[in-house]
Amino acid sequence: MNRRSPSPLPDDIPMPPPGAPVEDRFESALLRDDPFELQDLIAEVALESDARVWAECSCAQLTKHRSAEVRGTALRGFGHLARRFGILDPNRVRRLIENGLHSQHEFIRSEAESAADDVETFLAWRFDRPAKP
Repeated sequence: MNRRSPSPLPDDIPMPPPGAPVEDRFESALLRDDPFELQDLIAEVALESDARVWAECSCAQLTKHRSAEVRGTALRGFGHLARRFGILDPNRVRRLIENGLHSQHEFIRSEAESAADDVETFLAWRFDRPAKP
């Protein structure tokens, strides 16, 4: 009989040691799925990781998170990445930012606006923005 051990509960997932690379801390935080921890780490991922594609994919992944605050913060991460690297994958990022610009959630719209401003400034993209009231 092959018995599997139960999956660890979020509280059972160990924290990486102090000074661990942001990539390791991020992956561990994903398993714990704590929105506050993820929000803090998104900025670190976008501002500290030297792996642009990994950081971009990590932000893209979190634009689908259950927490609106995590989704919005992930959108803002694209602005940081545009500023740092001067390049983003338009096939991955453009639609995510535009969806955020049209979100019904005010925080998500605000963060998408910030990201769109940075991306327009540093990458010369243009976005379909909703009309201002």
